[in-house]
Amino acid sequence: MSPLQKTMEWLLDIPPAGAGQGTSWRYRSDFPWPDWVLLLFAVAAVAVVILVYRRDATGASRWMRGLLVAMRLGAIFLLLFMLSSAFLSVDRTGLPYAVVILDNSGSMTAADPYQDEDLRSTARTLLDAADYEEVTPLNVGKAILLRDEGAFLKRLLRRHKLRIYKLAGAATKVAECITPEDVDEVLPQLRDLEAEGDRTQLGQGLRSVLNDLRGAPPTAIILLSDGITTEGEKLSAAATFARRKGVPIFALGLGDAQPVRDLEITDVQVDDVAFVNDPITFLYTLSARGYSGKTVSVTLRDESTGDALTTERIKLDTDERTQKLELTYTPPEVGEFQYVVDVQLLPKEANTENNRQVRGVSVRKEKIRVLLADSLPRYEFRFLKTLLEREKTVELKTVLQDADAEYADEDRTALQNFPVNEEDLFSYDVILFGDMDLAFLTERTQQELQEFVNKKSGGLLMIAGTQHNPVGYRGTPLEDLLPVQVSDAVRKDNPSLIGDGFRPVVTLDGRKGTSIFRLTDNERDDEQVWRDLPPFMWAFESVRLKRGAVAFAVHPQTDSGKEEIPIIAMHRFGGGKVIFHATDETWRWRYRVGDLYFGRYWVQVIRYLSRSKLLGRDRGAELTVDRKEYMRGTPVQFRVNFLDDRLISASETAVTVVVQQHGGPRRQVDLKRLPQAPTIFEGTFANPVEGTYHAFIASPTFENAPPSVDFRVTSPMGEMRTVKMDVPELTQAAKITGGAYHTLLETDDVLAAVPRGNPVPLETEAPKQLWNFWLTFALFVGLLCGEWILRKRLRLV
Repeated sequence: MSPLQKTMEWLLDIPPAGAGQGTSWRYRSDFPWPDWVLLLFAVAAVAVVILVYRRDATGASRWMRGLLVAMRLGAIFLLLFMLSSAFLSVDRTGLPYAVVILDNSGSMTAADPYQDEDLRSTARTLLDAADYEEVTPLNVGKAILLRDEGAFLKRLLRRHKLRIYKLAGAATKVAECITPEDVDEVLPQLRDLEAEGDRTQLGQGLRSVLNDLRGAPPTAIILLSDGITTEGEKLSAAATFARRKGVPIFALGLGDAQPVRDLEITDVQVDDVAFVNDPITFLYTLSARGYSGKTVSVTLRDESTGDALTTERIKLDTDERTQKLELTYTPPEVGEFQYVVDVQLLPKEANTENNRQVRGVSVRKEKIRVLLADSLPRYEFRFLKTLLEREKTVELKTVLQDADAEYADEDRTALQNFPVNEEDLFSYDVILFGDMDLAFLTERTQQELQEFVNKKSGGLLMIAGTQHNPVGYRGTPLEDLLPVQVSDAVRKDNPSLIGDGFRPVVTLDGRKGTSIFRLTDNERDDEQVWRDLPPFMWAFESVRLKRGAVAFAVHPQTDSGKEEIPIIAMHRFGGGKVIFHATDETWRWRYRVGDLYFGRYWVQVIRYLSRSKLLGRDRGAELTVDRKEYMRGTPVQFRVNFLDDRLISASETAVTVVVQQHGGPRRQVDLKRLPQAPTIFEGTFANPVEGTYHAFIASPTFENAPPSVDFRVTSPMGEMRTVKMDVPELTQAAKITGGAYHTLLETDDVLAAVPRGNPVPLETEAPKQLWNFWLTFALFVGLLCGEWILRKRLRLV
């Protein structure tokens, strides 16, 4: 405010403007004459006064005559002024708003976003001044507002009032600032601002800010953002709404137009027990940002030696997609190995620590004790017996119910009867159970067979037949072992062929959930082999999966209304696994190739089933989670399955799992017993945040290391799918509204570009009468008196 305005406010007794306010003065009058008459009168008055003093004051100096003319004309014009009924209208005005929006969505937390050296140097300077260590767009945005005790905001305050918003899923007002002191108060709040929300709605957020100020549209909006919208209306679309309101957007881009460059190996899955000369499949996920279309090497290494065991060249997909891939390796020797899956380092990677993951695998060579039992010497039995007798890693015993008494004496693998002693039965690792007649097995033996799987973690494979398996097991302890429903299954006295034969279709669970269907060294060749295998001519059709069971292979039926017919199915029963073959014709795979595929499949199945028992020998319980990777906020489901009943307490909540985030605090989760499964306890770990976790059973205690499991929690893919700054979007939004886009190097230019804005009318004070104001009358009298005195001294009167 000028000194003249302050003086007039004092003279007219006008209250001073408050913080963020101004005063607008307007002069008004109601003169009774028309303007043209007033003009003629003024011209005539000037002419007459000049002529009079030229005539009467010839003896006076020029400047004295001029002073007398001015005083006479001043009095005349003051008289006209008083006749005009002049008054002063005083309007209170408010400073216009300027809006500052800081994007605090998840994408603003991308680490080390600046690849350009100038941008990196500027960002580092800002962050050091604000005492921030991590280089993220959000920290850079906060550092701009915090720099020099809020100088950016205080400069805007010189001509504006401020509203500061944060914007992620929606726009939320942080503060309103009118004075510099208000800025000082809000700076700590800005410093502690964290990223939030699973989505960014820039367009919707912009609209809500403008609607919030619909009574007084802001002079400008200053947006500090990376321009990424993951949900809803885009920023450029909402900019049209801002243009209609006459509000320009000045976008200050935070981040880099180039995507953050990073390669990441995650979710490595592999069986923790393998056998010498048995292929191991490492399933893994490869994520790539900023290297779309490049080809990289993914290598499996022995961690202890660093030697490369196998390498594949992978062409990287687009930045918006992850690739689920696999590596296959056949270990040549026994031992406890730590295998590393790593992807090569590429130039300018933001994070090189996520390029590798380590998994432990126990490679064994000891023979697997297998019992092959059937009622008749079917083709499946004969070829399996011959195959497993030659297999060096298998110690085979056989039982044939319908055999001569001399059979057991003549065959070194044959037993007289199915083992009835618990110790004998439990000594096996895998039992291949054919079309056995349960009339020759006591109920106690059937119960022991169930305990062999449930408590001893044994592996059981049941091969369907035309006489007993599986229909004849309805209502017996073996019915519970089957992964298929037999309550409504029907035995066919004369099983018919299924059309002209069929080739089973291996499901996704069969291909990715296990390696038993890997008949070659790579997946592409596998698909061709399965298409060319000799077809099966018979299968037991009247079965369907139990709840929790999975189908590894199904009949290739085409009727969409029909339920899939499982040909090979599996489920976990207690500590072990049970596989059901709805056909006994895998021997047909030997046609023209011998044991090439038939032998590889069966050896892999036997090793797969033996793993549970081999691992279960040293464990009394198993801790699992329903997946290895979770999105933030998704609950983690823990399950503990006790293999040893002696460890189970009578309490319903006797199991406690401790969950620890890497580098963070511990949390405790209590698990409850499932009513339908007394050996299984379940519990939920709610609201996990991003990070890597290790969980273990804290109660009950174990003699050795307690069962444990690892998992990780990541950000929602929608927010972190794209982490490069969207320059075209920011530029277009600014252009539509008449604003401008600025880089981090042009921060000060943003303030210079923001328009001054128009004052906002608030209220009108009572008008101040000027025509009868004492100062006006005093001036009029003073002019007349002054002129009279001068005329008296000049002897003009």
